[in-house]
Amino acid sequence: MTTQFSVESIEYLAEKLSDCRYLCDESLVYLTLQISATISNLLQDACKVLRKCRRNDLTTEDFAFALKLNHLEPMYGGYTTSSIERLLFHKIKKDNRILYHITDNIVQVDELIIPQSKIPLDISIRIHWLAVNGKQPEINENPIIDIPIRSTVLKKKLNKTSHIISKEQQIYYKELTEMCICPNEQKRKQALLILSADNSLQQILSRLILFISEGVRVNLAPTSTFDRSIILKYLMQMGDALLQNEELYLERYLHYLLPAILSCLLERRISRDHWSLRDLAAKCCKQIIRKYATAINCLQQRTIDVFYRILSKNNEDYTWPTRYGAFIGLCEMSHKVIIQIVFPLIKQLGEQIQLISDIELSQKITETVVKYVTIAYRSVYNDKETNEKKLYEDFGSYFAPLIQHNLILLL
Repeated sequence: MTTQFSVESIEYLAEKLSDCRYLCDESLVYLTLQISATISNLLQDACKVLRKCRRNDLTTEDFAFALKLNHLEPMYGGYTTSSIERLLFHKIKKDNRILYHITDNIVQVDELIIPQSKIPLDISIRIHWLAVNGKQPEINENPIIDIPIRSTVLKKKLNKTSHIISKEQQIYYKELTEMCICPNEQKRKQALLILSADNSLQQILSRLILFISEGVRVNLAPTSTFDRSIILKYLMQMGDALLQNEELYLERYLHYLLPAILSCLLERRISRDHWSLRDLAAKCCKQIIRKYATAINCLQQRTIDVFYRILSKNNEDYTWPTRYGAFIGLCEMSHKVIIQIVFPLIKQLGEQIQLISDIELSQKITETVVKYVTIAYRSVYNDKETNEKKLYEDFGSYFAPLIQHNLILLL
């Protein structure tokens, strides 16, 4: 399947959509080849989806799946399959060029004249300001002033427009965020259900991600005078709900969301209920890695390097709660990561845990290590008899008896 656009069509679209009037001929030719190749690859992927679904007609949903396969944001709006079925396209062929068009309905002029239109009884006059403090207000009654742009930099600044949401969406965003952090558990569950299932959140998704990021930054600031682990837990629940929503496209906002999650996972200060907060943050980190990690962005490897650096260093730069967060962050990824990365660190970790004076902290870390290591070990060595000597060689004298006891319970 070959698709080739003309240079003139790409030049016209570039001028109309992006106002690129300064592209040279070589740039236009290169842009045309790139667009033609991209569209051809997308159509081939859409045809693969069509064949997998055992259908004969290509739909807009097939093309949307092709965009997702190529890590592109699906198009929202436009024609859908149901709307296209109601339209009848006609083909015109002239000078070896094909044009598709929709026949417009012909409306008789008599039908527009016959209904009696209501004529206003009197002329209405409305007053508006022509200028306020020397500046003309931007209203419909005033003419648009066309100011010539002298420099390209100024032109780019004026053409850069921010995404504006409607008043209804602003109210929806305000009510939704307030429900997510309110103490009422029923309202909070309802809001989290909306975040995990509503497919109309794409317009306010950037603001929701920014709300989570700024909320974590403020509540983890050194100037906080009281425990805010509850608010941080509510924010992580919001992130978890958004990651569960399959209709949302979060990849372009990961540079805001992932640092906020890692901050809750690896924070140094001990709060009142930081264990459940770290567990939830590790779960969110696992979902991001599984959904958006590719060989190109190396997201999984970069995250593993952060966790491994915290666990491998034998010094007091990192507190034990931070090491706990790094440990469950690695263990939540996969059994393969536990076997290759975590297993070699268990023996050294057991020697360090024996030096902890806090009994509650020591028990919590020990239980977590034994739980994850036992499950991963059983997935590799599925035999009923465990080699006690090998357990002591791999995990040391502190963890080996505990892991052996749990392996016996799993039989």
